[in-house]
Amino acid sequence: MGTDLKLAAARLVVLSSLLGITRAALADVAACVQAHSSGQREAKAGRLKAASELFASCVSQNGCPDAIRAECAELRKDTERSIPTLIFAALDEQGGDLIKVRVSADHQVLTETLDGRPIAVDPGQHHFTFELPSGQVLASHVLVREGEKNRIVSVRATPAPVSAAPEPSAEASETSRKLPMSFWVASGVGAAALASWGVFAVIGHGKQSTLTECSPNCPDSSRADYDAMSTDYLIADISLGVAAVSAGVATWLFLSSDRSSQADQHPPASAAARVTVVPMVSTRGAGLVLNASAF
Repeated sequence: MGTDLKLAAARLVVLSSLLGITRAALADVAACVQAHSSGQREAKAGRLKAASELFASCVSQNGCPDAIRAECAELRKDTERSIPTLIFAALDEQGGDLIKVRVSADHQVLTETLDGRPIAVDPGQHHFTFELPSGQVLASHVLVREGEKNRIVSVRATPAPVSAAPEPSAEASETSRKLPMSFWVASGVGAAALASWGVFAVIGHGKQSTLTECSPNCPDSSRADYDAMSTDYLIADISLGVAAVSAGVATWLFLSSDRSSQADQHPPASAAARVTVVPMVSTRGAGLVLNASAF
């Protein structure tokens, strides 16, 4: 009886071992088949690097059937031939090669050092960044084609921008246009005198037209109108002379003044002269009072 029990136990151990081996073998076959199908799916999606790794995993499975393993090996060869490879290069400003350069593709670091050897990437459009030892970061957009081998992707450092002289501010530009107060006073007096000439010339001409109608038989009462006309013409002539002199003075001040050196000594350009024109009429004639002041 004891012998029978021992034999039964031995058979049970052998059976369990066989079952364990069978389970392991089944697991290897399942992993092999999964890698085979997943690799083909990744290859169709253009993710050739991942597909190559899956086909390699399929080949390395010990329990993988020979037919599936052989097909995975063939698929891996085809995939490796289609995977593009790039050779990255970076040059300094003088055209020399840079070595310590970090290259990233789509925010994933590919290498920290440029050694001239090709690096495999998936086909498609990529955004490469090069971080140079100087801290400068250069970018390159590249369309990588399937099966393209050892394509060189190169960048070159650009000179540091030269700091340009600061542009004058609006306040400085406004300051450079300032003119002396005397210029504004002369300009204001000239404008007022020119206006006075126009007014009194028109008034005098009106009185002259009235006297012309009755000439030469004008009554004695027209003597006052004649005197007033003479006065108006006199004021007009004087005003025209003042306008001409003021214009000349203003022009001389404009051309001779050093606007930049006088910017801090004179009021802003908006501070013009206030010119007040006050006509005066009396029994002895008419006149014009000009009052110029700054504001």
